[in-house]
Amino acid sequence: MKQYKTDVYIVDDHILLNEALTTAINQSEIVHVSRSFSTLEACAHALRKRRPDVILLDISMPDGNGIDFCRQMIAEYPQMRVVAMTCHDEPSVIQKALDAGIHGYVLKSASVEELLNAVRCVYRGERFVSPEVEAILERTAPHSVFLTPTERNVLELICEGFTNPQIAERINLSTETVNWHRKRLLAKFGVRNTVSLVTLVMREHIL
Repeated sequence: MKQYKTDVYIVDDHILLNEALTTAINQSEIVHVSRSFSTLEACAHALRKRRPDVILLDISMPDGNGIDFCRQMIAEYPQMRVVAMTCHDEPSVIQKALDAGIHGYVLKSASVEELLNAVRCVYRGERFVSPEVEAILERTAPHSVFLTPTERNVLELICEGFTNPQIAERINLSTETVNWHRKRLLAKFGVRNTVSLVTLVMREHIL
């Protein structure tokens, strides 16, 4: 039986980048770029006929504002997921995109592996914010650690003593994904193990 690959559209006005990303991503066994567009208008027209699972979208486009486009597309097609793929690393732009309901945010300096991870995460219904973007957001709030909604859920369940398989079952993720989030949480809080993580969270009243 042929394995279904997550269907992706790329929207970016740099045609060479579109072609290079399409080639690189299509080497994956789980994600496939079926179409790419250099304008928002062309993408919007195509979406009326057929919609992908995920759109990789540059929010700075020559024919419109990608954030406004994202907000409109999410309202019209709520099952579709949108990941911002952009050079914009200003905290205000990032926050505006997240507030608009964008499902993922990665910088163009990201690796193909990170883009694939972003696609996988948002396709599963999670929000994905790349480590670089998280660091930018954290610098604007130096006394706190930025947590995505999924990370907060995982952290709460870790503190309640649940194992990775139990957490995976409760919030409908794979055990592998929960383990990845656990490692990310250890790195974010600068601790070596789960006991230290729980102790820190309880001591500092983080949740």
